[in-house]
Amino acid sequence: MTSKRDPNFSSAAELAPQVKNGEISPVDIVRTSLDRISQLEPSLNAFLEVWGDSALEQASRAEQAISSGDYLGPLHGIPVGLKDLIDVSGKETTGGSKVLAGNVATVDATVVTQLKAAGAILIGKMNLVEFAFGATGLNPYTGDVKNPWDTTRITAGSSSGSAAAVAAGMIPVTLGSDTGGSVRMPAALCGIVGLKPTYGRVPRTGVLDLSWSMDHVGPMTRTTEDCALLMNVLAGHDPLDPASSKEPVPDFTSDINRGLDGLKIGVPQDYFFDDSVDPEIVASVLAAIELMANNGAEIIDLPMPWVDKGRRINLGVMYPEATSVHEKMLAEHADKYSPSVRHRIQSGFNVSAIDYVRAQRARQWFSHQMAESMKKVDVLITPSVPIQTPTIADCTPAPGKTAAGGELAIFTGVFDTTGQPSHSIPCGFTIGGMPIGMMITGHPFDESTVLRVGHAFEKLTNWHQRPPTDIPATI
Repeated sequence: MTSKRDPNFSSAAELAPQVKNGEISPVDIVRTSLDRISQLEPSLNAFLEVWGDSALEQASRAEQAISSGDYLGPLHGIPVGLKDLIDVSGKETTGGSKVLAGNVATVDATVVTQLKAAGAILIGKMNLVEFAFGATGLNPYTGDVKNPWDTTRITAGSSSGSAAAVAAGMIPVTLGSDTGGSVRMPAALCGIVGLKPTYGRVPRTGVLDLSWSMDHVGPMTRTTEDCALLMNVLAGHDPLDPASSKEPVPDFTSDINRGLDGLKIGVPQDYFFDDSVDPEIVASVLAAIELMANNGAEIIDLPMPWVDKGRRINLGVMYPEATSVHEKMLAEHADKYSPSVRHRIQSGFNVSAIDYVRAQRARQWFSHQMAESMKKVDVLITPSVPIQTPTIADCTPAPGKTAAGGELAIFTGVFDTTGQPSHSIPCGFTIGGMPIGMMITGHPFDESTVLRVGHAFEKLTNWHQRPPTDIPATI
């Protein structure tokens, strides 16, 4: 177990009281992060930009403010990384693509404004799949992000750098985005925690679109408690975001320590535990469910014979919406897109308006089915992904070769279709030493219960505290 006071692998919740009390300086935290980044970045390729001087200046101001009694809360003085879909005034937002090279933002994204107001230290932009349109985490232009547990393997995507940086102890928290699983898949494969909030809960103003009716911004952290701390800062209505919800925003930490007593956990009888799912993953998730049952939760088996349609509906909406987002840029700069992403975007032209409307109607039907099935439970528990972590070589496209990894999003995409809050946390390791993720999915706008379950499980286990070792370092 990593020391609570080791900044490399301490959570934001562990660091916050030390910062508040003057036991540790934000400047020291940032310096530790920058040292770790300089050692590991050549091996992992998690960052597109590192703002070292700026981060140290922010940290110095934070230290002065805190010492003067102006403490802003648990994120004050904590380094945060941002997926390169998120605008920071004066910095490039490229989406990991040549197409947007030189695209300097003039206004902060709403989530950046919120982070700055909370005193968080912006330390850099994270690598990603080009335009967030891919599940494996590979990018031929910015370079592939390597999994800290085994640098020959993928991180999954599209929030690849965000996951790798947290897992490797470079920074405690990052922001990612999730349209088909892009927060939860890399969280699962890298052994960290990732929350996709309810659709509309976190503002997306100043965040590049992929599929506007399913895009989510969410935290990627070491612990569920850190997700709750970030949600307290990020959630809320933004009048500049047409999809932003006006639902009341709770304190996401208020119920987090209530444990599992009285909670009803639904386990789907279909799809998520089929014979096609890796048996080590199934065994780890079922063991986690049994542990929760032994600690106060009631387990309810749920028939869901229709649930396999969720991912197909997800793609049926995502592809034409992505095409509409990129239509103009594709017409002007088709040669600057990577072949795989260009193909995905172009495929949306083959979807008729009628087919898109049918997909949206199917989505309504599917969401209704999900809501009806979950009436008797508080959350669902499923695996986050169906397969063990593939190698980069197996996932790299090549002529005459079917690249691996295409099935990674078949579970996560179900809950982008419905827009429910969905949370991936570590629940074990494979025989080969790679992390296994478990997904906790709740009712719309009930992130609090999802986080309560995740935190309760973390208190019963130490999977989330295990750091990767033997990461190749360049010193």
